[in-house]
Amino acid sequence: VNSLHPFYTGVLEIAAGGSLDRVKICLSVSLRASTLSMNILDQYARKISTSEDKESNRLMRQAFGRASSILRKNKECINWIIDLSLSLKKAKSIDPDLPTVVIAGPPNVGKSTLISKLSSAKPEIASYPFTTKEIHVGHTEVNGYKVQFIDTPGILDRPSHERNWIEKKAINALKNLKNVTVFLLDGSSQSLYTVKEQIDLLQEVLSLGNKTIVTINKIDEKGDIMKELEEILMEKGLKYLKISAERGEGLEDLKREIFKDIEPLLSRGV
Repeated sequence: VNSLHPFYTGVLEIAAGGSLDRVKICLSVSLRASTLSMNILDQYARKISTSEDKESNRLMRQAFGRASSILRKNKECINWIIDLSLSLKKAKSIDPDLPTVVIAGPPNVGKSTLISKLSSAKPEIASYPFTTKEIHVGHTEVNGYKVQFIDTPGILDRPSHERNWIEKKAINALKNLKNVTVFLLDGSSQSLYTVKEQIDLLQEVLSLGNKTIVTINKIDEKGDIMKELEEILMEKGLKYLKISAERGEGLEDLKREIFKDIEPLLSRGV
């Protein structure tokens, strides 16, 4: 656990409900129980190999009884580790050493649509908040280098202790992957989040220190929110792009910006 990449440590901690100590304890308990059980079975196997059939049956029952007793005594930890392992297996395969483009922003802002246009990933797209239940991963090549795209779950503008596990996965990706972030803002009149909520969340993401490409999505649905977002971004001196991920408008400009910003990561061999 201590030697894991910070990204994987974060994923493990989230899956374990925030308790890495419990992971370490239960791994130790499970390993010890498994080792003791296998030693008992090995000892009895040697005895059985030189015994008569009747005695062999008795020894076999005795061996499984003793081994089962050890496993039953530690079943709480063992079952928890098994459940944790199954949960982690469901996660998409993410390579923290690859140059990474993280698509971030509030829920239902068009992240799944955008990643399907920029990379190989084809996540299911639905029009409900928190529809992206997992971190989706896609890939493309830039100048012969493999680049990883991650579509994070929607994250809300609220303190860390109030965030649900889906939001924590998104924050984990942003914090622990060396990446370029594309932060999507919803400029449509149907936006589920106020301009203030979106800008406050953008400020938090900017504070993480990654190169961030601010992008207003849904320019085909112009309204007061679009105008207000642009005014605030200009006041703050923040450069931004405008796109319609659904229609493909502005995506070539966004790709050029992404590839320009990802280039230093390629040259460093990240």
